[in-house]
Amino acid sequence: MVSPSPEPDNKTYIFGPFRLLPKRQLLLREGLPVRIGGRALDILTLLAHRSGEVVSKTELLEFCWPSTFVHESNLKVNIAALRRVLSEGGTESYIATVAGRGYRFVAHVDVEQTEAPAPARLVATPARPLLKHPTVIGRSDEIECLATKLANTRCVTIVGPGGVGKTTIALAVAHHVLANYPHGVCFIDLSTVGDPQYATAAIAAGVGARQRSEDTLSEIIELVHDRQMLLILDNCEHLSSTMTAIVNRLLESLPTVTLLATSREPLRSVFEQVHRLPSLDVPPADQGVTAKSALEFGAVHLFVTRAQQRGKYVLSDADAPLVSAICRRLDGIPLAIELAATKTFTFGVPTLLTMLEQRFLLLSNGERLAPLRQQTLLATLDWSYRLLSDDEAALLRLLSVFAGVFRLQDAIAMSEVAAFDATQTIDALERLTNKSLVYADYQDGSIRYRLLESTRAYAAERLEDAGERDSGLRRHARHILALFERAAEELESREKRDWMADYADRVDDLRNAMSWSFGKTGDRMLGIRLTAAAIPLWYELSSLSEMQSRVERALLAARELGDCPTDLTMKLVAARASGMSFAQHLALSTEAAWNECYTLGVEAKNIKYQLFGLWGLAAHLIYVGRPLEGIDRLRQFIALAEAQADWSAVDEGQRMMALAEMYVGKVSSARQRLEILAARYHRPSEPVRFARFQAERGVAIGCSLALVLWVSGEPGRAMQVAREAVERADASGHVVSQSNALAVFAVPITLWSGDYESCARFLVMLEENGRREDIGIWREWFHFFKSALRAKRQEPGAAAEMKARLDDLIAARNLLRAPMHYSMVAEALLDAGALKDARVVIENAHALATEQVANWCLPEILRIAGLVELRSGDAGKAERLLRRSIAEASTIGALTLELRAALSLSAKLEGDGHHAEAFNLLEASCAKFREDGAFADLKEARARLRTLRLLADKKLSFA
Repeated sequence: MVSPSPEPDNKTYIFGPFRLLPKRQLLLREGLPVRIGGRALDILTLLAHRSGEVVSKTELLEFCWPSTFVHESNLKVNIAALRRVLSEGGTESYIATVAGRGYRFVAHVDVEQTEAPAPARLVATPARPLLKHPTVIGRSDEIECLATKLANTRCVTIVGPGGVGKTTIALAVAHHVLANYPHGVCFIDLSTVGDPQYATAAIAAGVGARQRSEDTLSEIIELVHDRQMLLILDNCEHLSSTMTAIVNRLLESLPTVTLLATSREPLRSVFEQVHRLPSLDVPPADQGVTAKSALEFGAVHLFVTRAQQRGKYVLSDADAPLVSAICRRLDGIPLAIELAATKTFTFGVPTLLTMLEQRFLLLSNGERLAPLRQQTLLATLDWSYRLLSDDEAALLRLLSVFAGVFRLQDAIAMSEVAAFDATQTIDALERLTNKSLVYADYQDGSIRYRLLESTRAYAAERLEDAGERDSGLRRHARHILALFERAAEELESREKRDWMADYADRVDDLRNAMSWSFGKTGDRMLGIRLTAAAIPLWYELSSLSEMQSRVERALLAARELGDCPTDLTMKLVAARASGMSFAQHLALSTEAAWNECYTLGVEAKNIKYQLFGLWGLAAHLIYVGRPLEGIDRLRQFIALAEAQADWSAVDEGQRMMALAEMYVGKVSSARQRLEILAARYHRPSEPVRFARFQAERGVAIGCSLALVLWVSGEPGRAMQVAREAVERADASGHVVSQSNALAVFAVPITLWSGDYESCARFLVMLEENGRREDIGIWREWFHFFKSALRAKRQEPGAAAEMKARLDDLIAARNLLRAPMHYSMVAEALLDAGALKDARVVIENAHALATEQVANWCLPEILRIAGLVELRSGDAGKAERLLRRSIAEASTIGALTLELRAALSLSAKLEGDGHHAEAFNLLEASCAKFREDGAFADLKEARARLRTLRLLADKKLSFA
């Protein structure tokens, strides 16, 4: 909502040679009036009132063109005109443009305040006294805003859907401004007027006119002439055209009378300013709420207040999310919330929410003082629906098939069921919007529409009653299919952000279309095509569990139908294989699923799916500890991609090849490949891309490089690259990419580097991602590294917990880096004093590393095996293992692991009194690192070198 406009008082704003008098709509330069347009004067008023502040374009548009959509160019034209007026004859600058934000009034402003005249004594002239002051919750800003508008405008219409509280707000505003009208406020209820010809009579009765002639309107004008009063015309929507003429004549003839109207659509009077009354604010669905925070929202506050009027109800933290969900379900509509709150003690909050989700229109109460149309929510909607023309009613029914927002083209597509052309649809949609049955939302230059949930549920029942449900749902499903088939075609040619803006919010429509397609009266082939078309969106939303279940259903239907086209089956099989790869427990059939994907690609002569099948198979083989087989598949993948000049696929093959090479001990080759890729994709202008191969390309390259950097001796740079990859993944909004970056790279790298604070922070992010999208593969990783961090912090019981978590990882077939994980557990057990268990685990680690050709972590396994032997008392064997660890690490270029082994061996040598040998060993290892290197092991090594140097100096001095 726009910030409140300047108060309707006698303030004068003085700047330069100008004096601005908003109350009189007057601008003076050196005492002489300046000719200036009304919109420009409004802009100047708001800018001067908020001098020194940035006033956004949106605020200016809403203040100067309330409830009217105008292009931003209108604002620019008026700003330019205003600047010309202010700069004429001078050089001083008054209005500065703040790029991308709005405008700021930069000249110094003085404000003069003259004493306002004392309000005249109130004379109660209306035949009917003003109704009592209503209790209003969560609307103080609206009341202040309307009071300001009434002071500056002679006719304000409060517009909104049924039940939003228009009458209540009008009465509250009337009491708020009562002192401004010496001759009183007259409230006229027009809801009981069934025929437009009696509207004038109702107004006459309200003001106390005798109605002695046929020209009742003239009698009203004669009676209230020269009186300063406010007329409230409540519920004008069913008398719209008649009320427009009446209002225009009253305002033309009565210069001292102000009108405040309520209606579900504007009156379209030439004097009218429209104020669209929004729903009460509700807590967002994705925001965790407590009782205290929920009560800060007007909708929840109203619910609780009304519930407390029926009994002793206190909002608890447990109830807060449920009450918030009820208020969202009721769209923040005050009437609906009040009616629901009355049921709190009958059903309880949890049951009430369930009942609303199952059948919204149960709401009614026994409040006999309320107008009949407000005694049940169904009655308020019936009232609006009966006022619609046939084409408006037909379009409203058809629009109920949309789950959320929809566009103009969606409405046009649905109106084909009613045989409307585009012009008819556009016209009817505009009228429904004016009548507050359809909400329009302008964002980024485009318009989107939606029905309130209450309206949608009501219209859906009318669709069923009219016998149009099946035809409407069939047309909806076909339209959504066309939409997502187009989305799939656009995937590689559009910016991800724009693509997601167009399609991400259609996921609920997609779900509804699928549910109908696979239902009793649906079309299963249409459902299969919908499922295949939706796969790219599920990937980008990271909704892999949902994708998997829907793909399985579509494949089952395809087998039952027996004549499903190969290209559809191929897409579904590829999605199933991909989904299986992210399962918490890796299925034994995953390899077969990837093979089937590749085979179908060959049968269909579809290179894209041949590549995807080969890539998935290679990734699977590497993941389960068969890197040499994975390398063979990657060679096949790269050759096919090069033959097709598919360079992005080639790069992905090179990235995967680098990881596989690192795991088998070819660290130098792996680093060379990744440095080339990183240089190509690590540019500030490089856009975030779609995740063609499960993870966003820039994120995947950064993560892979970070791991190789850590192994090859640059842990500091590795941590920085990992952080950047996580940030890029976060910016992409792709949960799969971010979770992969966190679980497989950022968390272990920071843990291994001794940066426990960063590790803990990344674990929190990973846990939060799990709440957003529960992708099973990383659940066990999270638990394992959480216990590993506890072990590093030497918390009681952490080593045993870590071992149990490792067992869970292996049981789920999470075999990627399993030998390294075994070595981590062995070291934790050794530190905890569990020598026997540590020996068993490190032996398992060595056996698994041999089986998997996991040469990259063999130096670490040998180091910990040496420490186990040292603790067992076999110093000779311990030293041999530690020296072998150093040699293995040096051979493959694993400098970080070499340093770790050198640290362990130097400590033993120092303990044996071989200080010079310990010093030389450690110095040689430290010399391989950059001077600015800063990670835990290197800091410890350099500190020990200083100690050894001091010991050597002491020996020399004694000698």
